[in-house]
Amino acid sequence: MATKKTSKKAPVKAAEKKTAAAKTENKTTVKYVVTESTAKSKRVKLDSKLPDNLINIVIAEVIGTFILTLAALFASDILSSMYVGFALMFIVAIIGNISGAHVNPAVTFGLWTMRKLKTVLVPFYWGAQFLGAMAAIVLVGSLTNGGFALSFDQFTAFSWSIFAMELVGTAVFVFGIAAVLQRKEIKAAGQAFGIGLALMIGLVVSGSISSYIKSTAIAKIQKEQSTAQTEKNGRTYPREIYISGATLNPAVSLAVTEKTDSQLRSNGALPAEGEKSYSRFSLEVIAATLIGAALGGNLFLLVNYRNKDEE
Repeated sequence: MATKKTSKKAPVKAAEKKTAAAKTENKTTVKYVVTESTAKSKRVKLDSKLPDNLINIVIAEVIGTFILTLAALFASDILSSMYVGFALMFIVAIIGNISGAHVNPAVTFGLWTMRKLKTVLVPFYWGAQFLGAMAAIVLVGSLTNGGFALSFDQFTAFSWSIFAMELVGTAVFVFGIAAVLQRKEIKAAGQAFGIGLALMIGLVVSGSISSYIKSTAIAKIQKEQSTAQTEKNGRTYPREIYISGATLNPAVSLAVTEKTDSQLRSNGALPAEGEKSYSRFSLEVIAATLIGAALGGNLFLLVNYRNKDEE
């Protein structure tokens, strides 16, 4: 009889244990969910918090973009990629530990798409970069006694050839930046050299595309008619011929100009009196560089991620 009583009570005790275990599991699950949501809210607060050295970052980006814009303006057409590349190496070396030395709105956007930069910082970087470029424009204008007057009549002009040139060059440039930043063992000097070299390669690639675009445009003119007719905007040739190369930088494109008719004929440094200097700052440059930066940076992340999986 004692054995029978024990056998009847055993299932009841087992059921009670299962119920207690289920309650404990539910409590643990609820606790985990609460903890996870709290962590997410803390992460959001941290992402929206401005760094203590924000003023230092802004000043560094203004100075860096100012130097880079001057280098782009005074560089000769033949060695422009080398001059600008070395200038970027110098800039990364001196302000890289302060702001990261973006000095380029496209680079800032590319790093943001790669989740390497807080969203709240993007407007500050962009504002500082355009401010630096405008300061360079003011300086050059004062040095040339007003001979450096910009026109933004070409802002809405769009050429798929120029768009492709800027996009490919910027994608190559930011791909190189992402590769350099991924190598944590590289010291600051090595990173400066690698980023400057990436810009050189991007400019060389886009320069090759630019040469092809020019050759195609010239051949088209010669095929249609050797004496080109003047277009509505007062220019003799198609717009692609006036482009001396890619900028890969919306801020620098603000100061860089298209060549004029007199500059094409005489290879002069300044346009003739009465000629407009059209700024390269246009919708095609803005769209191409931002898209190219996002493509280049995230393409490297994809390649690097697949490489880690294979290892």
